[in-house]
Amino acid sequence: MGEVNMPKLSDTMEEGTVIDWKVKDGEEVKKGQVIAEVESDKASFEINAEAAGAFHIIVEAGKPVPVGAPIAQIGGEAPAKSAPKAKEKAKEPAPEPEPEPEKAEAEAVPEPKPEVDDAEEKPASKPREEAPAATSDGGGGRIKASPVAARLAAEMGVNLAELKGSGPEGRIVKEDVLAAAGEKRPTAAQVPERAAARPTGPEIEHEELSRVQTIIARRMAKSKAEVPHFYVTVEIRMDEAIRLQGQLRETVPGADKVSVADLIFRAAALAIRRHPHVNASWAGDHIEIKRRVNIGYAVAGPRSLIVPVLKDVDRMDLVQISTERRALVERAAAGKPTPQDLESGTFSISNLGTFGVDEFMAIVNQPESVILAVGATKDVALVDDGRVTAGKVMRVTGSADHRVVYGADLAEYLATFKKLLEAPVNLVLPPQ
Repeated sequence: MGEVNMPKLSDTMEEGTVIDWKVKDGEEVKKGQVIAEVESDKASFEINAEAAGAFHIIVEAGKPVPVGAPIAQIGGEAPAKSAPKAKEKAKEPAPEPEPEPEKAEAEAVPEPKPEVDDAEEKPASKPREEAPAATSDGGGGRIKASPVAARLAAEMGVNLAELKGSGPEGRIVKEDVLAAAGEKRPTAAQVPERAAARPTGPEIEHEELSRVQTIIARRMAKSKAEVPHFYVTVEIRMDEAIRLQGQLRETVPGADKVSVADLIFRAAALAIRRHPHVNASWAGDHIEIKRRVNIGYAVAGPRSLIVPVLKDVDRMDLVQISTERRALVERAAAGKPTPQDLESGTFSISNLGTFGVDEFMAIVNQPESVILAVGATKDVALVDDGRVTAGKVMRVTGSADHRVVYGADLAEYLATFKKLLEAPVNLVLPPQ
């Protein structure tokens, strides 16, 4: 007999949630078989059975549990399941207040409650007869759907019972209905004229947060509140770096996909070697300076943010950085990073330049002390020796924890980073 415990899937993970059990209670499992999908504070991962035997579920899906706590058992007799706290509280019903005398007769007949799975009001207009009710699958089962999703399903003839919701706990949201209808937004032909003239339903849709979104919000608020941020911005001439990128793609085997982002990673890593104090963390009564240069890269997921980490960047050449960084980003963007992808970061880069953003300030990714915010490379007019010329310029802002890094430290680091990109010959030298 062996316990299956909630795994620690990232450096900052304190608790996790089983999103979906892949095996039914009482079934036989084989060693290595996928048994569950678990959500950490950063992403979701599949976990495998470490032994063979009868599988017994201890914790129901959707209930957060601490790292290391038992969630299932393989072999032996079925253990007692952990019941959600909400059900335990239900055993103690709250006393009902006595109605006022003049309202007693009216309150004796309860008003019908909306069946839509939300606190919003149900749309006044009735859905088409061919669309199913928002809370019934025809067999007595309850379908969770937001009010807007229920209204759109009714207007567009989408059967909610056939949809798999992408919201929290399988809740069907507007995007699920639009995707099922085969288009991003309903056309005028699909929406009744009265709906266009007088929209029905609530004016505001409440979007419930996923567990990952909740944790991201909590960690960002904690970082901004606890870390004394300061910011330093530099302008970098990128003409030579872009010229070098083109030459590498044309002449070096395997360098056909080297990007400007890869040059930025290499420059950031080499600059860290020369200024190791930016590669450090605050530890309460001392500072921890990290020897490994592990750079995290902020990747946007579906309504989430993941920071996969490229390890030992200072020991890689540009081709290695290009190959491994792209694989890392692809796994993160697909929502399939490995636990190792998300651990041991010492420094971070956030790049919104691909969205055309000129300049921004990022929040320090604790426990790190520095993050670089990279803007777009733009063609601008420059003055060189009294002459106006055209050039390519990129703005980079470093955000730092002032407990660890001082203004001069960050300024010196950015000066080295800028020099490496403006005269990028050192970026192609073999790692030492």
